[in-house]
Amino acid sequence: MNLTLILFVLGWVALGVILAAILFYVVTRYYEARTDRTFMTHDERGFKRALAGKGVLWDYEESIVKGPTAPKVEFVALDPATGARRNVGLLDPRTGSVNLRPQYCVPRPFSATTMDGHKVIVEARVQFSLNRNLLKYVYQLEDFGLALETRIQSAFRAEIGGRRDEELRSALHDVEAGVVKRLRQGERDGDEEGEEGIALGAVFHTASFTYVEADDPEAAQMVALPAVAVSADGTAAPAPLDRARLAARHPGLLGLNAQQLDKLADVFKGRDSASMDAILSIMEMQTRQQIAEALAASGQLVVLTPQELGLFGAMAQREALARTAGARPSPNGGAAA
Repeated sequence: MNLTLILFVLGWVALGVILAAILFYVVTRYYEARTDRTFMTHDERGFKRALAGKGVLWDYEESIVKGPTAPKVEFVALDPATGARRNVGLLDPRTGSVNLRPQYCVPRPFSATTMDGHKVIVEARVQFSLNRNLLKYVYQLEDFGLALETRIQSAFRAEIGGRRDEELRSALHDVEAGVVKRLRQGERDGDEEGEEGIALGAVFHTASFTYVEADDPEAAQMVALPAVAVSADGTAAPAPLDRARLAARHPGLLGLNAQQLDKLADVFKGRDSASMDAILSIMEMQTRQQIAEALAASGQLVVLTPQELGLFGAMAQREALARTAGARPSPNGGAAA
């Protein structure tokens, strides 16, 4: 009788231990994935699936991707407090939670070149979110942030490189739409077996950008030259390239490079005769100013005729001739009309 009771008690204890073990397994292996977050799982063969809904991982070989060995799923974004760029993680290494909310990637400024050779510096912003169905590519990528930034830069360079600089200024919306189309096409192509490249596992929503004309590299080098030169005895003297520095800051019309000439041609395109005369007058005044600055920089008094300045037949010469003719005395002793 005592033996039967002991066996009965031992059976209930064993059953309790089994139930406790099952409960512990369920609690530790339970997951709850929502529309805005999920979890990646893997086993000894690699990536297995992205979780959805609620459930328990009954396969003991399957585990949530987390911890120090989890891939770093980061991207470059703007810090709203400081406005500086920082890396933002989409995978929590402690819990393994993967953020599926839309994010804004703001790559560091990069250069692009238009069809006619104009170099621009681009500031881009692309809204994206991770694709739950393509998280295997996120798992496989060694550096998700670098791949994302490279793909965005490539899309913008392709769209900008297919337009001339004057077309770019009037087609910002078309460039943004083309960038989104290229990014989405890259995801579709990379998702197909046998296609070149690889998908990033992202859904691209919008793209926007601003740009500025890149400075002439030769002029930038000239401006960076020192203003003074220090001799061996410690005395300072003006650097011998000050005139070159001045010319780099204020290039004359004959010193324009191919890109500047192209931009100048864009200014005249489609103008009427009155507008062209006004632009030419402004250019002439600028040329006079540059000549005066160059002569003043020499520190000496130099007298040059209009012919020597290359202004013969120009507006300045005509004005001088008119003044001379107006001041010429008449045969009657008065001034000529």
